[in-house]
Amino acid sequence: MSIEQSNFEHRFDSLTQVTELLSQFGADLAVLKVLPKNANDKNQVYFASSFTSLYDLFDLQLAERGASTSHKSTAKPGSHIPEAVFSSFEWLRPDGSRVAAKNVKVIVYTQYPEARLSGFQTIENSMPESLSISYTKANPTCRRVLVLGRLPGGACLAMICLNPTDAFLAEVGDLAGLDGSRVCKLLTIKQNYGDKLLAQLARVVSHPLKGCRLDKSGATLPFTGTQVCGYTLEHALGIIPNSGKDGDLYGIELKTHTKPKTTLFTPEPDFGLYAESFETFMRRYGYSTEEGTEIRVTGLHRANVRCPKSGLTLKVQEYRVDNRGDSKPDWVKDAAGNRIPFPYDPSTPLTSKMDAIEVVLVDDLGSIAAGWSLERLMNTWGAKHNQAIYISAEKSKNPNPQEFSEGFEFLVSFDSKVIVCEGSSAQRMLKAIAEGVIYLDPAPKLVPSDLSKNKRRAQWRVNDITKAVEHLYDSVRVCDLTLL
Repeated sequence: MSIEQSNFEHRFDSLTQVTELLSQFGADLAVLKVLPKNANDKNQVYFASSFTSLYDLFDLQLAERGASTSHKSTAKPGSHIPEAVFSSFEWLRPDGSRVAAKNVKVIVYTQYPEARLSGFQTIENSMPESLSISYTKANPTCRRVLVLGRLPGGACLAMICLNPTDAFLAEVGDLAGLDGSRVCKLLTIKQNYGDKLLAQLARVVSHPLKGCRLDKSGATLPFTGTQVCGYTLEHALGIIPNSGKDGDLYGIELKTHTKPKTTLFTPEPDFGLYAESFETFMRRYGYSTEEGTEIRVTGLHRANVRCPKSGLTLKVQEYRVDNRGDSKPDWVKDAAGNRIPFPYDPSTPLTSKMDAIEVVLVDDLGSIAAGWSLERLMNTWGAKHNQAIYISAEKSKNPNPQEFSEGFEFLVSFDSKVIVCEGSSAQRMLKAIAEGVIYLDPAPKLVPSDLSKNKRRAQWRVNDITKAVEHLYDSVRVCDLTLL
């Protein structure tokens, strides 16, 4: 195959051309890296010393740990190499067509630490030829620049710039560096998505709206459930309800709340007794209702505070490596050879200990009743939450008898002052749990007579979202939509 036949490589004379091309597809930023001569499909491409440099920008799904085989608090985590797959990664051809890649992933080597990119082949079993080992061997002096454009919601649109000019490389060199990387540059592409969304919201909050939602075909349906405020807002913005990982609009997550106490996310445990046997967990740590027909586990669980209702304590902990002596480093262990958990230390880099952090509910004997791997938590707090707008809402009974009879039982009103948040991270999320800003408020139930009525729900909440956002985001501002 010749380089012309591969039809994936691009030629650019300036960064303006890159910006204009990516802008047409909706990208709002791009990560650029000048590739060394040995960067090819056989050798993983080094990107950064920090995995979160890419994780905070793109929608990446980490492989999760799975149920453990022991309930002891020293049983986890295992020594494994974390990896995260791009939820959407496409190669862009010069003719504007896009081809999805099969399995592009970021592999994290915690011992260095560093993050590397691999898996460039497309679903058509093709790839940019300039990334092949045969090409790099035959053309050791060829210059290449890898460009990863970010689309709203964290999808990646990638290009290879082949034989860039000296002027082009000089422009790349003048760009700001990607945080956590010595070799990557960050190109900002002005899209004004935030301003566009705020302008749309300004039109929505001007009057009460009937409680409703859109169905898959775009038709309006009455809605009276607990999510009526969120669905009504989505309806007003033309968003069809979905449970995807992307933000609601322009990659920005819209979060409505009727009270300051807000549920942020609801990931279930992925190891511990809960994951191994839900029924055993409920019988061991739950209580029977007055009717005796259900078993429930409830109670507010903040880090390092024993919950009297369940007898469980929430902990954010990490396992550390013992580098003493001449032998190969191993986990810090007690006299019996069990690994010792330490309190989570937010001051040390996350990438170097991604395989050694967990959030657990432990009982008084130290057994893990329920556990959340870092991967499970990060899969719910990534690109989806990097930009968010929090909107206070209120529902009331619809006074219009005709609309009420048609099923529109509620009217929904939205506060004109909204909280605009940018720049969250996994570190901020973990620190907020460790400090008790985010707490666990579980609401599972077991119905022994009818297991089909069992309910699993792990609610991670904050008491006052208007104050908690300061802990969760780099940038927080209040915007009065009536002034737009």
